[in-house]
Amino acid sequence: MSKIAIEEQLTLLIEQAVRDSFAALPKKAGVNAQAVKLEIPKERTHGDISTNIALRLTSQLKMNPVNIADSLVLKMKERLPGSGLEVVIDRVEVVKPGFINFWYTRSYLAETLDRIQKEGPSYGFSASASMGKVIIEFVSANPTGPLTVAHGRQAAIGDALGNILKAYGYAVTKEYFINDEGRQINVLGESIRYHYLSEFGIAAQFPEDGYRGGYIKDIALEIKTKFGDKYTKAGQDDRAFFSAYGTEAILGIIKKDLKEFGVHFDSWFSQRVLTNELILDVLDGLRKKGHVFDQEGAVWFRSTAFGDDKDRVVTKSDGSFTYFAPDIAYHLDKYRRAFDKVVNIWGPDHHGYIPRLTAAIEALGFDKRSLSVLIVQLATLYRNGEVVRMSTRAGEFITLKEVMDEVGKDVTRFFFLMRKLDSHLDFDIEVAKKQSTDNPVYYIQYAHARIWSIKEFGQKLEKDLAGMALDVSRLKEKEEVDLIRLLAQFPAYIRDSAVTLEPYYMILYLNELAALFHNFYTKHKVVTDDLALSKARLYLVDCIRICLANGLSLLGVSLPKKM
Repeated sequence: MSKIAIEEQLTLLIEQAVRDSFAALPKKAGVNAQAVKLEIPKERTHGDISTNIALRLTSQLKMNPVNIADSLVLKMKERLPGSGLEVVIDRVEVVKPGFINFWYTRSYLAETLDRIQKEGPSYGFSASASMGKVIIEFVSANPTGPLTVAHGRQAAIGDALGNILKAYGYAVTKEYFINDEGRQINVLGESIRYHYLSEFGIAAQFPEDGYRGGYIKDIALEIKTKFGDKYTKAGQDDRAFFSAYGTEAILGIIKKDLKEFGVHFDSWFSQRVLTNELILDVLDGLRKKGHVFDQEGAVWFRSTAFGDDKDRVVTKSDGSFTYFAPDIAYHLDKYRRAFDKVVNIWGPDHHGYIPRLTAAIEALGFDKRSLSVLIVQLATLYRNGEVVRMSTRAGEFITLKEVMDEVGKDVTRFFFLMRKLDSHLDFDIEVAKKQSTDNPVYYIQYAHARIWSIKEFGQKLEKDLAGMALDVSRLKEKEEVDLIRLLAQFPAYIRDSAVTLEPYYMILYLNELAALFHNFYTKHKVVTDDLALSKARLYLVDCIRICLANGLSLLGVSLPKKM
């Protein structure tokens, strides 16, 4: 029985207990899988899995949550025999203020070790895309400069989340939206043109809010090398050339940096695909539904009808589109590509944009719950106690590539994931460079490498152990039981990360697993004079290795055998 199947059966058991205990409740509010929430207790003494359903029902039933929980547990215990869960659930207890906690049986935990060995690199992962199709759009940095630390955090989160959703059972498409039109692209071209003309001693005016980084001069020199003075003639309109050349050059840098960072995109969507005709067609469709109107010479989207605080302009009085207009068309294109779930990963400066986009999704005729917009807080980089400033236009920034070159891809990715999306991240380069247990990624990778060392040492007993039956019941120490319980929870952590769209839970899991392993290793010898115990412990640590490897692979972090 798989872990996911167990959660589904446990959810059904809880739902039935609610119906048995409070027959009138389903008629009032309904009880379903969305109402029943299963979670992993923060304290290991609170069981292997828990639900707060009693607390959630308190307001509807007007009862003490502990009394509700007691009633539910009584009904669950009546139904456990013959449910299939009697071999999985050892005991069920109520804990104030109303949590219901479940413990796994020792036989189920032993079965978990067998399943880990059989499934290996696929343990915890779904074998099919049964959850539907999801598109994750992330990074999508304007092609006006190299990727910064802020972009790097979004890249690490988006890539890891895509891996987790795929492991959970989604067919995942990772997409980068290329904002290759608009004023910022024109300013980019003018900035490059200024330096190009300067190479020939031709005076030109640097654009207001122009881009000043050294990469702008490098592109100008590249154009000079390739084309000579071709674009120095007075009167010729070559702005489009410089904009297009600069965009492609910088996009090439971005793609190269992302590849080195281990981030793969399935699709690169150019804004140029969203032609004026296409955008006008989308707006016309919304107008026919009564969601678009004219006022003060502009065209407005009636977003207040869907909960936004004010209506939004989509076409200015001069006939040009606002940023919102192509965004509506872009998201309609996503749904036309038959995605069941749309996930956008944005920076904090876009938080206020969410209500209008959600309104547009509803106006287009789609369920707003199918859209998830994740706001990733900024990352602040520290070097020698000083904050490194980042501004693409001012040119005073450190790139993602520079961070990778200094501390490595693995550390960079892991550090970007070490806080929840909505938490600001302080990236301390001095800590990141440490090859010690103070560095969390080193701590986890060292656990993986240490297990490989144990496996190599254990090979000396290979002949002695070959004919001996495996007896996992010998694993009785508290540290061993705690490890086995955590191994059994690996699929649940994948589920929690996927359902909450939060890769951070996988960081928590790996940190705890590494800590439990290191604690076990310092207290107990794996290979001892007791051959039966040695065989069981070698089996256990190899299961730990598999879960460490599977978790690190979801985060895009490598699996060293030696450190």
